[in-house]
Amino acid sequence: MTSNAYQGSGGFAGRWGHFAPELLMASIGAVIVLGLRPVYGPLSLTVSLGLVAFVLASWLMMRRHDRGLCEHCLTSMPLNPSEMAARYRRRFWVSHTGAERRYVIPYLIVLIGSNFATSPAGRVGWAVVQTSMIYLILAYSTHRRLQPWCPWCRENGGGGEHGRDPVTPDPVPGNRRQLI
Repeated sequence: MTSNAYQGSGGFAGRWGHFAPELLMASIGAVIVLGLRPVYGPLSLTVSLGLVAFVLASWLMMRRHDRGLCEHCLTSMPLNPSEMAARYRRRFWVSHTGAERRYVIPYLIVLIGSNFATSPAGRVGWAVVQTSMIYLILAYSTHRRLQPWCPWCRENGGGGEHGRDPVTPDPVPGNRRQLI
C-alpha cells in the first residue's frame, strides 16, 4: 500500500508534473517562435489556444507535483546537495526575490506591456522579456529540488537578511500566573 505522498508520482499526470518545468520552458520557446513567426489561417487560433491550454495544464501539474513526494525526484537527488546549493546561489536569490510583491508587480507590468510592441525591434525586446520567464522557472525548480540547502530558507526562517544570526526575543515579563 502506498502513502498519499507517493500517489502523485506515478501515472501520466505524475510524469507530466515531474517534467512540467521543462515542458513550460519549451512552451515559452514555442510562444516566442509564434510571436516572431505567427501562424496565419484557420489554424492560428487553434494553435494559440492549444498552447495556452498546455501551459496552464503544465503549470497546474507542476504545482500538484510540488505538493507531494516524487520517487523520480528522490532518485535524482544529487550526492553533494550542499555543493550544488552553493553553485546555484543566484537561482535561490531569484526564487526568493521573485516572490516579493515589490518585484513581481513591475515584472508583470513589463511582461504584459511588452506584448504590445509591434515593431521588429519591439518584438525582439518582447522575446528577451519572455525568455526571462525560462530562467524564473529554472530558478523555481532548482529551489524546489534543493530547498533544504537554500541559505534564505534555512536562516532566519526564510526571507531574512542572509548571514545574520536569528534573534530570539526575550520573554516578555507580565502579570501572568505560572501553573506548577
